[in-house]
Amino acid sequence: MRKVAVIGVGLHPYGKWRDKKPKELARTAVEGALDTAGLQWKDMQSAWCGHTNLGMTAGARLFAPLGQTGLSITNVENASATGSYAFRGAYLEVASGEFDVALALGIDMQPRRDRPRAPGGLSAAPKPEKKPDKTAEEKKDKKPRPPTGPMVKFAEDTQAHMDKYGTTIDQIAQVSVKQHYNAARNPYAQYREEVTLEQVHAARHVAGPLTVLHCCPFGDGAAAAVLASEDVVERLGIEDPVWVSTSVSRSTVESEPELTDLTAATARVAYERAGIGPDELGMVELHDAATIEEIQYAESLGLCGEGEGGGMIERGETALTGRIPINSSGGLLAMGHPFGPTGLGQIAEIYWQLRGEAGDRQIPARPKNGLAHMVGLGGTCIVHILER
Repeated sequence: MRKVAVIGVGLHPYGKWRDKKPKELARTAVEGALDTAGLQWKDMQSAWCGHTNLGMTAGARLFAPLGQTGLSITNVENASATGSYAFRGAYLEVASGEFDVALALGIDMQPRRDRPRAPGGLSAAPKPEKKPDKTAEEKKDKKPRPPTGPMVKFAEDTQAHMDKYGTTIDQIAQVSVKQHYNAARNPYAQYREEVTLEQVHAARHVAGPLTVLHCCPFGDGAAAAVLASEDVVERLGIEDPVWVSTSVSRSTVESEPELTDLTAATARVAYERAGIGPDELGMVELHDAATIEEIQYAESLGLCGEGEGGGMIERGETALTGRIPINSSGGLLAMGHPFGPTGLGQIAEIYWQLRGEAGDRQIPARPKNGLAHMVGLGGTCIVHILER
């Protein structure tokens, strides 16, 4: 396998962009990545498009306005980890020698009730006929829907961690405070305001001990990265390239169904292939759709001992100035979780941090390496380790 470097990244800010179309978000991210790399669209030999709800052949239709050059196009979907797998696909093509330069795009736009999409997903359909408003009596009789799915699981995991290890709700809520602090310094984040511990506790209740500020927002966004072989890096004279040290993908083992077990197993392989241990990492971007996940996955990744995640947060070890900064981007909790772009947004953050280009959220001790971790519904986990 050849050495592969990330030589350019680009993002469209995460948020709710009701007046924009997917092709606008895609162009912003792709052109940002190309500009950083000093390349043009015609230089791309392969392009991967990760998305969850933009319909069939979305990649071909999103890339066409940039120019139909005959390049290879692949679409990929893997739940929350979709963008991570688009990146992995591009990486493996370059590492194998199939192509010398490849681009990975992650993009999604949440479906709008006021703007339904056509089957292809990229063009708007006429608005449906408006249903009559409900009567006051009908509204009175309607019961609020109880939380379901991930929210309930996150709440159960939170309570279980508190009961087993003595983790406090203040420690768990501090994850949200930290993420919003970082996101307030990230121009691409969906939420750019700091919050206090009191605000996290007082926010709208979701499930169990969790309020809405314990949970990530969904929205729209796009992220892209350009990957190149070592020969291309040398030919272009790129300074401070960010190398992909390893990319590891695994799925759930029947005897260990929890994503925490899967994360630990995937990380062990990644550390072995990269030739480092968790204590040698300079930063981590991990999946935190809820506050408890940062604590759980920090433990699974070996950043602290079992049951010690809460204390690590409380001591400030995961802050920008801490021993092992986690989610300097703001994470899913505050930067946002548009699904398709999320994993590639992590890659962009590590790229900027390793090059010392993260602005107001730059980790003072400029990291030499960083780990990106994502899990996907259904039982997949992917870990990338990048280094300079």
